[in-house]
Amino acid sequence: MSEKNRLELPSGGWAVFKDPKTLRVKDRKKVIRNANGQEGLLQALSLIDGLIAILVEEWSFEMPIPSVKITALEELEMADYDAMAEEAGKAQKILFPQLAKTDATEADVDSPFGKSSD
Repeated sequence: MSEKNRLELPSGGWAVFKDPKTLRVKDRKKVIRNANGQEGLLQALSLIDGLIAILVEEWSFEMPIPSVKITALEELEMADYDAMAEEAGKAQKILFPQLAKTDATEADVDSPFGKSSD
């Protein structure tokens, strides 16, 4: 697998993502710091923003990449943000394997993924 992945976005723009397998512990800490102090849904969104920020190395938009100015993500069209969030989900499984959705977490009634019967 390539160390970089160009993601074509619904708006016609693009973003170049690092291969999540190249991430380090320092990257995990950056994501956690970004979400620190948030609660509930805002914390989840902050985690996604942090993941996107550590992964996007360049993009076609006329604004700084998220690692330089994370609020740039707020200016994206929803479909572009959602596409980037989906791509960033691959990194979440690597950086935070304990949060990955598995058969065991789905069966666990205390899991953040809910009951398997839902």
